[in-house]
Amino acid sequence: MKKLTRWMLAVLIFFFLLHTSCKKEEPYMSNAIITGSDARMCICCGGLMINFDGETKPYTGDFKLIENSADLGITDNDKFPIYIKVDWKVDTTKACDRIIITRFKRL
Repeated sequence: MKKLTRWMLAVLIFFFLLHTSCKKEEPYMSNAIITGSDARMCICCGGLMINFDGETKPYTGDFKLIENSADLGITDNDKFPIYIKVDWKVDTTKACDRIIITRFKRL
Protein backbone atom coordinates (compact mmCIF):
# COMPACT_ATOMS: atom_id res chain seq x y z
CA MET A 1 0.00 0.00 0.00
CA LYS A 2 2.82 2.39 0.88
CA LYS A 3 4.53 1.65 -2.45
CA LEU A 4 1.34 2.39 -4.38
CA THR A 5 0.88 5.72 -2.57
CA ARG A 6 4.43 6.81 -3.40
CA TRP A 7 3.99 5.80 -7.02
CA MET A 8 0.70 7.73 -7.29
CA LEU A 9 2.29 10.78 -5.68
CA ALA A 10 5.21 10.63 -8.11
CA VAL A 11 2.83 10.41 -11.08
CA LEU A 12 0.78 13.37 -9.81
CA ILE A 13 3.89 15.50 -9.31
CA PHE A 14 5.12 14.58 -12.80
CA PHE A 15 1.83 15.63 -14.46
CA PHE A 16 1.66 18.81 -12.38
CA LEU A 17 5.17 19.85 -13.46
CA LEU A 18 4.45 18.91 -17.06
CA HIS A 19 1.23 20.97 -17.09
CA THR A 20 2.76 24.09 -15.53
CA SER A 21 5.86 24.15 -17.73
CA CYS A 22 4.18 23.77 -21.13
CA LYS A 23 2.18 26.96 -21.53
CA LYS A 24 2.15 28.41 -25.02
CA GLU A 25 2.22 32.16 -25.45
CA GLU A 26 -0.75 33.63 -27.30
CA PRO A 27 0.21 35.27 -30.61
CA TYR A 28 0.32 39.07 -30.74
CA MET A 29 -2.11 41.14 -32.84
CA SER A 30 0.48 43.17 -34.74
CA ASN A 31 4.09 43.90 -35.38
CA ALA A 32 4.80 47.60 -34.86
CA ILE A 33 7.53 50.20 -34.63
CA ILE A 34 7.71 52.88 -31.94
CA THR A 35 9.26 55.77 -33.85
CA GLY A 36 9.79 58.29 -31.03
CA SER A 37 8.15 60.84 -28.78
CA ASP A 38 5.60 63.31 -30.13
CA ALA A 39 6.87 66.85 -29.41
CA ARG A 40 4.01 68.73 -31.07
CA MET A 41 2.12 71.26 -28.95
CA CYS A 42 -1.61 70.58 -29.27
CA ILE A 43 -4.44 69.22 -27.14
CA CYS A 44 -4.23 65.69 -28.52
CA CYS A 45 -0.44 65.55 -28.98
CA GLY A 46 2.30 64.07 -26.83
CA GLY A 47 3.33 60.54 -25.91
CA LEU A 48 4.95 57.88 -28.04
CA MET A 49 4.25 57.43 -31.74
CA ILE A 50 3.64 53.93 -33.07
CA ASN A 51 3.42 52.78 -36.67
CA PHE A 52 1.96 49.50 -37.92
CA ASP A 53 2.99 49.94 -41.58
CA GLY A 54 6.75 49.50 -41.22
CA GLU A 55 7.61 53.22 -41.28
CA THR A 56 10.62 53.99 -39.06
CA LYS A 57 10.67 57.82 -39.29
CA PRO A 58 8.68 59.91 -36.77
CA TYR A 59 5.60 61.82 -38.03
CA THR A 60 5.61 59.79 -41.27
CA GLY A 61 2.84 57.57 -42.56
CA ASP A 62 -0.22 56.55 -40.60
CA PHE A 63 1.09 56.70 -37.03
CA LYS A 64 -0.93 56.50 -33.82
CA LEU A 65 -0.25 57.97 -30.40
CA ILE A 66 -0.03 55.69 -27.37
CA GLU A 67 -2.21 56.76 -24.44
CA ASN A 68 -0.48 54.63 -21.78
CA SER A 69 3.10 55.21 -22.93
CA ALA A 70 4.34 55.71 -19.34
CA ASP A 71 3.35 52.09 -18.55
CA LEU A 72 5.69 50.69 -21.22
CA GLY A 73 8.96 51.71 -19.56
CA ILE A 74 10.22 53.41 -22.73
CA THR A 75 11.88 56.81 -22.25
CA ASP A 76 13.44 59.46 -24.46
CA ASN A 77 16.82 57.91 -23.62
CA ASP A 78 15.92 54.73 -25.54
CA LYS A 79 17.22 54.41 -29.09
CA PHE A 80 14.41 54.75 -31.65
CA PRO A 81 12.99 53.08 -33.67
CA ILE A 82 11.96 50.27 -31.32
CA TYR A 83 10.57 47.15 -32.99
CA ILE A 84 7.84 45.38 -30.99
CA LYS A 85 5.03 42.85 -31.10
CA VAL A 86 1.90 44.35 -29.62
CA ASP A 87 -1.72 43.90 -28.60
CA TRP A 88 -3.70 47.13 -28.53
CA LYS A 89 -7.15 48.69 -28.52
CA VAL A 90 -8.59 52.07 -29.43
CA ASP A 91 -8.97 54.46 -26.48
CA THR A 92 -12.66 55.36 -26.51
CA THR A 93 -12.58 57.39 -23.28
CA LYS A 94 -11.23 60.58 -24.90
CA ALA A 95 -11.91 62.60 -28.02
CA CYS A 96 -8.34 62.20 -29.29
CA ASP A 97 -7.48 59.34 -31.63
CA ARG A 98 -5.14 57.32 -29.38
CA ILE A 99 -4.53 53.65 -28.67
CA ILE A 100 -3.91 51.72 -25.46
CA ILE A 101 -1.21 49.05 -25.45
CA THR A 102 -2.48 45.97 -23.59
CA ARG A 103 0.58 43.74 -24.13
CA PHE A 104 3.92 44.17 -25.87
CA LYS A 105 7.25 42.51 -26.39
CA ARG A 106 10.44 44.05 -27.76
CA LEU A 107 11.98 42.27 -30.72
